[in-house]
Amino acid sequence: MALAMVLPAMAAPYSLTVTTDQASYAQGATVAITGILTDAATPAADLLVGIKVTDPVGNDAYTTIVTTDAQGAYSTSFSSVLGTSQPAGTYTVQATASQNGNQVATATTTYTVTGTVTVVTKITLSPNTGIATTIVGEGFTAADTITISWETTAIPTVPQTVSVSSAGTFTAIVTAQTVTAGNYIITAVDQHGLDATATFTVPNLQGPAGAKGDTGSSGSSGSNGATGAQGPQGEQGAAGATGPAGPSGAPGIENASDTPLTALALSVVALIVGLVAAFIAFTLRRKIAS
Repeated sequence: MALAMVLPAMAAPYSLTVTTDQASYAQGATVAITGILTDAATPAADLLVGIKVTDPVGNDAYTTIVTTDAQGAYSTSFSSVLGTSQPAGTYTVQATASQNGNQVATATTTYTVTGTVTVVTKITLSPNTGIATTIVGEGFTAADTITISWETTAIPTVPQTVSVSSAGTFTAIVTAQTVTAGNYIITAVDQHGLDATATFTVPNLQGPAGAKGDTGSSGSSGSNGATGAQGPQGEQGAAGATGPAGPSGAPGIENASDTPLTALALSVVALIVGLVAAFIAFTLRRKIAS
């Protein structure tokens, strides 16, 4: 009875494929798995496909369930950052499609893992100059939330919450936090402390100076202000030094007798007086004698 119920479901004309993007990977590398589900060569949309990856020692390395799109395609990816490390060897990928809880198709493939790869955490800015940029991050912790900072300050992003994909990548858009030209550091950090930085350049947004305009007409003169009060008289300055003696002046009248001309005049007057006196005396003697 149970077998009869299962057989019709398995007999449905579904076809399923499963492939990996590479045949061989280094340890820690991301493995991408894709496939297509068809129903009688017609894309089977909105059906569930279970994915299970088994490592070389039989442990489950990765499991998930995806849904086919309108073309019947599905995809998923994983790497060792999701949990268990990837030992070297051959891995088996099994895909199982189901409809209404019944298995309708299966497919398997294998890949190998060799050596170790170092996952480098980095961010790339595109463009790296201007007033806005798109940040693409790689090597971050899957499913973590990313914080973006301008210099040391956290800034808004688009989308508002930046989440890391299962492949360790994210994309976010930010705008410059200043119009001052210069180089600024943008930092992205996840919840596990993985971080990366890049330099963003804000260009000089100020254009060249325009031509000098014509000189405007002069404005009218303002009225004179009121005269200020006279300030207090300053202190008398110290007496200046005595100047050099000037040349001697001409003799005054009271000293006229001291000059040669005055002495000569006095001599002449005395002589005249003497002559007059002699003449008077001579005349008197004649009169007396007569």
